[in-house]
Amino acid sequence: MIESFSNAIDRLVEFSGLTQLDPVEMAVQIIATILLIVVVKVFFWEKITAFLDKRKEIVDSELTEAAEQNEEAKQMKKEAEETLQEAKERAKSIVDEAKSRGEDTRREIVREAKNEAERIKNNAQKDMDRELELARNKMRNEMIEIATHLTQKVIEKKLPKSTYNQLIDEAIKEVNEQ
Repeated sequence: MIESFSNAIDRLVEFSGLTQLDPVEMAVQIIATILLIVVVKVFFWEKITAFLDKRKEIVDSELTEAAEQNEEAKQMKKEAEETLQEAKERAKSIVDEAKSRGEDTRREIVREAKNEAERIKNNAQKDMDRELELARNKMRNEMIEIATHLTQKVIEKKLPKSTYNQLIDEAIKEVNEQ
């Protein structure tokens, strides 16, 4: 077996163009490498695999922690977005409520202004009616005075009825002109 191994190395050296390599030296190198692998396997393999396993656990835990933190950050972002949305809705609600109160206040002011205008109009109508009644009373009093005055003249002159009627018509005409 060693002989076939040696032949294989010789052929490799010939085909590769590495003629300066000594096959014995190469065999020593291979044996040294195999011994090194055996020593590492016997004495250090458990420590190396334990170290690699521990390192793997650390990396896995860091990846898990990073994933958890990422998920937590996503959740916090979602909560922040929900809070922002709620704040926007609350602000819109406040603005809508203020608009509604403003509109109610405007309607109340308009209603009060209409009521005040109606009250002023009614008071003015009452004043006009009172003035008209006073004017009518004054006119009646004047007509009574005129009628009394005419009656005195009729009595004094003993006028005929047609003249008396004419005088009353003239008196009424004068009162209407005033």
